[in-house]
Amino acid sequence: MAVLLDTGILYASYDRSDRWHERSVEILQREQGQLVVPSPVIPEVDHLLGSRVGAPARLRFYEGLSGGHYFVADLPQEGYARVSELNRQFPELSLGFVDAAIVAISEALGLPRIATTDRRDFEPLASALSLTLLP
Repeated sequence: MAVLLDTGILYASYDRSDRWHERSVEILQREQGQLVVPSPVIPEVDHLLGSRVGAPARLRFYEGLSGGHYFVADLPQEGYARVSELNRQFPELSLGFVDAAIVAISEALGLPRIATTDRRDFEPLASALSLTLLP
């Protein structure tokens, strides 16, 4: 079964000094299904890699996107309303656009599995919306 990848998991898989690095690499290597990158996380990963790790890591990320290692999923038109709804439904989380968009894409694609390092936002969402968090 496919898994959606959050910014933290993707970033950590490229940054050997990140405390989530080993767990992130393990998830990406052991998953048998499609590795799905929600398009809203791409600018975040790009920025973090460029500012913290450097150009070579950015290029490896781009190669993963263009080479078919990852499947990129866009937010459908109706997903924008869902982003707004999720932010209203969970105001205490201060989700913002990207985290809410990940959930909206998860719902639109019927993919409840999300690999994330962000337990603060995603644990309450997982509980309320029947999502499965990895690791």
